[in-house]
Amino acid sequence: MMKHPNYAEIGKRFRHRYLWVDEQPISFPDWGADLFNLSYSSQNGHFLLGRSGYQCLKHGISFPGEPSNESLSDTEIPENLDFRYPLVREFSAGGVRRHNRVTIILHGLNERSFGKYVPWAYHIWLRTGAPVILFPMTFHVNRVSPQWWHQLNDSHTRRQQLAGNEHVHRFNAIISERLATHPERFFWGALQSYWDLADLARTIRSGQHPHFVEGTRVDFLGYSAGGFLALDLLLDNPERLFDDTRAVLFATCTAVRDINLSSPLILDSMAEVALMKTYVKQLEKFFSERMRHWTEHHTEATWLKAFCGLRPERAVLEMRLREVASRVIGIANANDQVFPTGAMCNVLQGIHRDTGIQMTELKLGIHENPFACANHAQPERRLILDVLDEAQYGHAFEEFINQIAGHLSK
Repeated sequence: MMKHPNYAEIGKRFRHRYLWVDEQPISFPDWGADLFNLSYSSQNGHFLLGRSGYQCLKHGISFPGEPSNESLSDTEIPENLDFRYPLVREFSAGGVRRHNRVTIILHGLNERSFGKYVPWAYHIWLRTGAPVILFPMTFHVNRVSPQWWHQLNDSHTRRQQLAGNEHVHRFNAIISERLATHPERFFWGALQSYWDLADLARTIRSGQHPHFVEGTRVDFLGYSAGGFLALDLLLDNPERLFDDTRAVLFATCTAVRDINLSSPLILDSMAEVALMKTYVKQLEKFFSERMRHWTEHHTEATWLKAFCGLRPERAVLEMRLREVASRVIGIANANDQVFPTGAMCNVLQGIHRDTGIQMTELKLGIHENPFACANHAQPERRLILDVLDEAQYGHAFEEFINQIAGHLSK
């Protein structure tokens, strides 16, 4: 069994560090690691709701405004535009050595913290020797408005009062209400995250990032919703930033029609219905003029219909998957009720299992906390805060890390 550091201590020191400077990490010399928290400024908030008008500069087209009917529009939330992201690397008492590889971990939907990803990041760094970045997606982790917490009780009450609404919980109330009211937020938030990551990769590969040399290879571990983002970047390969990128896709990338998002830790059932209506059952009816333009004329968005599981686009997706297959592996969770193994294989390996992407299945816990909780009948604190049950999932976690390190180290 692999040796583990004290993750609780790492998390506590990280949460209690209120003043961050890019050049000053929290050091853990006993474990040989430094933990940085680096500043980032997104230049891609113009996609989000709340503007009086929109433009596509590439095609010279204007679109009408899309208000969000809230006091603070999505495009104005400062925490979503200027934030920090953690980076794990080797302990260094002197100057920082610049690396030529990095792994970026992309998280799941409705993630509040990076807590459960700390073991992943630490052991991936330990096994590969390459720094690991934990990058928050739009309106997740530390990219949320503090106002939302003040609205939590009201949102929770409104979701409870909806007849037939299931899996209503304080943990998912805000995101459920926001996505049920405006399902298009899912799409535009994903586009902001996509271009944020492309911008970060450009900074890294050009040698302008203080931790990396020019030409650094950018790899991904994409989990759940983050797996779609990682795969999209590989398939589209903007500016050829990801020519040599390797990716591990974990519990992710099933056709949207086959995902089961209704969970106390993800979305309530009414929010899931709103997303399915928009992205699966009635795409043309619910897509705005701007969304329709982007999915038809912008390559970073054209994969959306293929991810939704529509047949005409599936053949194009499978053809492109064959081209990147040697650089991608999938890891499925046999007990996953959100992203079932069979549905994941249908997309990544193709209906006829001929894309060439290799898949591994591990017996883990629930999708939302796969290395800590066997089922949802656990104390709420354990479901949300525990990160690794070594007695139950230690061997599976070790195999998980072996699979990732083996693929990324090639």
